[in-house]
Amino acid sequence: MARRCEEADGIAPFNEQTTLGLSRNPDKHRRHFVVPLNDSVIAYAGAEVVGDVAEAELAVDPAHRGKGVGARLLGNVLDWIAPSAGELRVWGHGDLAASTRFAAKHGFERARVLFQFSRDLQGFPWPAEWPEGAGRNWPRGDAPTAVLADGVRLRPFRSGRDEAEWLRVNAAAFADHPEQGRWTAADLRAREEESWFDPDGLLVAEDAEGMLGFHWTKVEGGVGEVYVLGVDPRAQGTGLGRTLTLAGLAHLAAHGIRQVDLYADESNTKAVGLYRKQGFEVVRTDVQWSRSLTRG
Repeated sequence: MARRCEEADGIAPFNEQTTLGLSRNPDKHRRHFVVPLNDSVIAYAGAEVVGDVAEAELAVDPAHRGKGVGARLLGNVLDWIAPSAGELRVWGHGDLAASTRFAAKHGFERARVLFQFSRDLQGFPWPAEWPEGAGRNWPRGDAPTAVLADGVRLRPFRSGRDEAEWLRVNAAAFADHPEQGRWTAADLRAREEESWFDPDGLLVAEDAEGMLGFHWTKVEGGVGEVYVLGVDPRAQGTGLGRTLTLAGLAHLAAHGIRQVDLYADESNTKAVGLYRKQGFEVVRTDVQWSRSLTRG
């Protein structure tokens, strides 16, 4: 069903969080909603309640749209979350006109916009020198040297040893982020178990006191991604984010990757401006829709 939606819409209906959630059993905070027809699934919704907010993604098979299936599916989700959540947030991938009409019809408002950026690394302005911990074969160019503060070095992530420290830095770096900042050990473990996970592609910056930041790169289908880039508050404003960004891109380039994608919120004007200056262009827009709920 998801593949048929992607073929019809030109974009996958579910994000990574929803896809990974399919392998998790339902509990009091998470539910899977399926609309069956004979031996097929013609609609699905995954919903999760976190605190006072519920999040969901839903999709209807293209052959069964316009028949009220989506409305009934949304109704089931609302019935389940109504006792415990005061807001429902739903992603619309690709900012499609049909999603906008559905959201408006059911009382949702446009609340958040996520840009996907992309660029070819051919001609990227690489630094003339790299700091301690740089990988072999990282490209060099004529741009200013990539630097780290005294006592800071780069190294790859160590599976089985760095998880707790990574979760600490991630939570601190994304304390105000509605999704990334609440990752748990289970969330991290699920990604480490994915076929694309490569600890060498998760670059860590550390000093004598511990981890300061990281750049987690991802490769699927020959395309690289700035998966997660985080800097501990005690190192913010030191230029570490820039060096980590360059290091991750260099790691990808050294492994033959030429196209790189990354994501940034429209509201993060500083990051959006930085990526545009680095030659990244917006190739996709996702919208998160929000609806306030009246709890009984």
